[in-house]
Amino acid sequence: MGVWSNVKEYFSSNTYVVATETNVSTNPLEKSVESLNGRYNIGTTEVGNYIKFGSQDDFSIVLEKMFKQSPVHSGIVTKKAKMVAGNDISYNVEAYKTPAKQAEIRAFITNCAGKSQGLYSQIVHASFQYELHGAFAFYIKWNADHNKIVELSSLDIKGVRAEEPKDGKVTHYIVRRRFGVAATSMQHNTPKRYQAFDKFSKSREQVLYMKNPYSGNKFYGTPNYVSAFHYINADFEFGKHIRNSAANSFTPKVLATFIGRNMSNEQKREEYNKFKSSFVGSEAEPVVVSWVKNKDEAPDFKTLDVNNLDKTVDILSRLNDAKILTAHNVTSPTLFGVMVAGKLGGTGNELVTAYQIFRATETLPNRHLLMDAVTRILSTVNYNKIGLTVVEEEINLESIKGANTTDIPTQNG
Repeated sequence: MGVWSNVKEYFSSNTYVVATETNVSTNPLEKSVESLNGRYNIGTTEVGNYIKFGSQDDFSIVLEKMFKQSPVHSGIVTKKAKMVAGNDISYNVEAYKTPAKQAEIRAFITNCAGKSQGLYSQIVHASFQYELHGAFAFYIKWNADHNKIVELSSLDIKGVRAEEPKDGKVTHYIVRRRFGVAATSMQHNTPKRYQAFDKFSKSREQVLYMKNPYSGNKFYGTPNYVSAFHYINADFEFGKHIRNSAANSFTPKVLATFIGRNMSNEQKREEYNKFKSSFVGSEAEPVVVSWVKNKDEAPDFKTLDVNNLDKTVDILSRLNDAKILTAHNVTSPTLFGVMVAGKLGGTGNELVTAYQIFRATETLPNRHLLMDAVTRILSTVNYNKIGLTVVEEEINLESIKGANTTDIPTQNG
């Protein structure tokens, strides 16, 4: 089943069962919006019931498939995640007086998710999860006295589900490698139940789930770009069209009519396969020979020419890119390596201005959501005095000029 089929099926039923209504829209996306306040579907595991996410409980997997099939979309998601996570993190342990406490915090920053799996790597992972899925989640484990964090790791969102709410509130999450079709038969996919994050609770293991505040879903986050799923799928189809054209040496479509031959269906299929193997493909023969007994049996070849097909594909491709960029709230295509027809590229001023606008409207709000979650976790054991911040390279005209004028070694030295 293709990506579009999965997405269409999801939006047709969504996470929710639509209550009986009149004049319900037939548009899949509109139906999903109208059903957000409906009754949700329940999945079951040996550790408890949970709220399904998607018609087959696999919406997160569908998003990952979409990511792999569109170079424009995947490039934007990846670069946005990098911009949110920055180049590194900075912190200062001087607020803590004892060397032992300072060493404890340094060890936590360096190995919070395991040996050499530091806090910055978890921030990078969570940033990517948020840009791709519209949500991120942290697993937190404290010591028995609840005064040290033993582990802090970013979870794959496709493996996190909200337990069936009690009095309308989610109190626990169920975590496994993945949900959806065949999840129960997958190896090493045993579900575990964790309490939802509560800094006043003494539960040693908890999960903090943060979702896109604009998703419109009460329990799960959805990415803003989901409105462009038609165009993301079309980007994949454009790629297949180009690959098919290249594989066939850009040979135009041909109608071959074999005249005066009385052949069985099996003979027709054999003749067709011979003709196709000789005429199409990147290693096709430049000459096609047909042997006939007389002139009346000679095949008739007609080129099926579609007028201005190349222009049509070019226009639709650029329109497609524009829609994907809009869904991602991109202020300037050149920031993400998307070329605009008729322009060689933005000037330094244009790029800096576009970057500052995008940073203010997208990068910083997403980073604030992420870092606020980390700070809330650190505050449970009084680690939040370290002044944790994200380090990023300053982008201005001077830095751009420096990047463009860096000396490159040549053969002459």
